[in-house]
This record gives sequence, structure tokens and C-alpha cells, in this order.
Amino acid sequence: MIFFVAPLGETWELEDYLKSYGKELLTRGCVLTWDQIVARQELPLGSYVFLAIDQMSPTEKEIAVQCWDKLSQARSDVTLINHPSRVRLRYDLLQTCYERKRNTFRVRRGMDFLRCKKFPVFLRREHDHNASISGLLFTHKELVRAIARSLYLGYRLRDLIIVEYCDTVDGAGMFRKYSSFIIGDRVLPHTLVHSDHWITKSRGRLIDVATAREELEYVQTNPHRDWLRETFALANIRYGRIDYGLLNGEPQVWEINTNPTIVRRPEAGPIPEEQRRMRDPVRQVFFPGLQAALEAIDSVADPSQTLPIEVSQKQRRKLDDEQRRRLRVQAKRTFISRGFGPLFRSIRRLLK
Repeated sequence: MIFFVAPLGETWELEDYLKSYGKELLTRGCVLTWDQIVARQELPLGSYVFLAIDQMSPTEKEIAVQCWDKLSQARSDVTLINHPSRVRLRYDLLQTCYERKRNTFRVRRGMDFLRCKKFPVFLRREHDHNASISGLLFTHKELVRAIARSLYLGYRLRDLIIVEYCDTVDGAGMFRKYSSFIIGDRVLPHTLVHSDHWITKSRGRLIDVATAREELEYVQTNPHRDWLRETFALANIRYGRIDYGLLNGEPQVWEINTNPTIVRRPEAGPIPEEQRRMRDPVRQVFFPGLQAALEAIDSVADPSQTLPIEVSQKQRRKLDDEQRRRLRVQAKRTFISRGFGPLFRSIRRLLK
């Protein structure tokens, strides 16, 4: 049995996959939250994949390390993936890649905005995998305004990072975002998104015969296999998806998500049937490979056998406090964004 463990609210990525393309794994895969483990105070034997490391609260991470240590001493056929305290998260990974000359761009903490020398830059939150929270910023003045706006919307300065823009556009004005999974020891190219905008998300991607052919060639040939293995190893990640681009033929890391979306959700917007058919061969390559990779990390350990895990009352209180704090921050951000967003945009226009 493979146990995928994630914070509350961060399990849908695996659940959506197991309900659709991963149905054959339903009897071999189980999704758990840290709340469930704390309530049970026991760990069934099996393989464990620790998801959404950057979404864990400090106490969840503390408990996760306890679970890892307990399971690692249980028996040799228990597979453990993504050590909660050893995974390099976005800031650490990008900074390390820059220092080792694997990336040409650097990243700074939000509080270090005065040290920025190279523009343009953009703002991101360190611990989520949504799009940037600013457009391209070309001066210190624009950067300060963007930071002020982010603080107004409820973001905390310590959660912001400033990323130097790495321009990977080709001569025809096309941007490409390559994405590849790692499952255990297997590297699986996933998608190649083409866009005419530097933010290359699924919404607005360009799909035609030529881009579909290029994407299929990418997932079939895995042209950056060695670089991908090196980068995942550098990040201490054995389950996740890397997004990257090519600058003059050299890969540049954008991020690694330890809880990536596998199956497109309906609210992401429908894909025209013609475009879906064009991309069918990509899915026919990726999903069988994903299933085989997951089967390879399964354990023969009997999940009916369990290990006790002790969670103290102090840890329980801290978990409750962290969850309440998380909900307050989310509610504040939603209230400000919905209630005062138009007013803020009007003031910003007047100040230009």
C-alpha cells in the first residue's frame, strides 16, 4: 500500500488522479491528511510519499519528521519519499541553482528589495505554486509599489520572494514551459506548454498540430533526462513535478512542486475537442508510465500492521493555533481582495 500524506485541503491532486486515470491503483493507494494521522496516532505499514512540503505548518512538519523516523526503523521494505525537513523548497532551490551556475537568474527575499540590481523582476509567494503576484517590474519604484500592494492584500513580507526575469522567448515570440515528474527513481516528462506570454499556464496555451507534435516528441524522448535527475537529486525530491525552460538550449529551473496537479480539473476551463484529440498521444505515453512508476514504489508490507506515533497535547494545541491562523489569513486576504480591490486599483491609477 502507498500512503500519500498531505495537509488538510491539499489532497485533491492525488484524489482526482485516483478517481480517473489511476482507478487501477485505488486498492494500492490511500490519501491521508496530518489531521487523520494525529487523530489515529498510528501509522499503517506501507510506502509513504510526503506531499505539499511547502504547505505544511511548522508543527505538521515536526510530526512528519517523527513519522519518517518511526517508519524508517520499522522494516527494510518500507519506502519513504520526500523527507519533510530535507527537501529544498523554492527559495533554497533557486538560490542553490544560481550559486552553482545551473540557473542564470537569482532570487531574493522580499525584505531584500533594496539589494535588487538586475531588472526586470517579479514577485511570487515562496510557498505556493500559483502564478506570480505581480507583472514584470522594471524599476525599484515599481517593485516597492508591488510589494506595498501585496502587503495591502494580506500577504506577509516574509512570504514574498523577488525573482529575476529569465527571458526564454524564441525568435517567433513563443515561450515554452517543460514539465517532468519524478516518481521514486523514474523521470517522466509530462507536458510542454507553448504560450505567447511569459506566464505559461494551461489556460491560454497554444495548441495546434505543430505544438502537439513537439510536445509528443518531448514526452517520448525525454531529452533532458540527465539534467532532470541531477536537479531532483539536488532538491532531495523523489516525488514531484519540475517546471523549467530553456535559455540558449540550457535548462533553467522555475520550481519543483511536491504536490502537483496530475489531472486537469473542470473549473480550469474546457479544452476544445479538436485540441484534446491532438494531445491524446501525450496522455497515452504519460499515464501508463505514471502508473508503472507508482506500482514500483509500492510496498509488500501489510497495512493492517501499524506503528504507534505519539503526538503530544502541546503539538495538538499548536496545530489548532496554526490552522486558525491560516484560516484568518485566508479570510482577510479574500475580504480585502473582493471588497477593496477595485478601490485600490483606482488609487493606483491616480498615483501613476
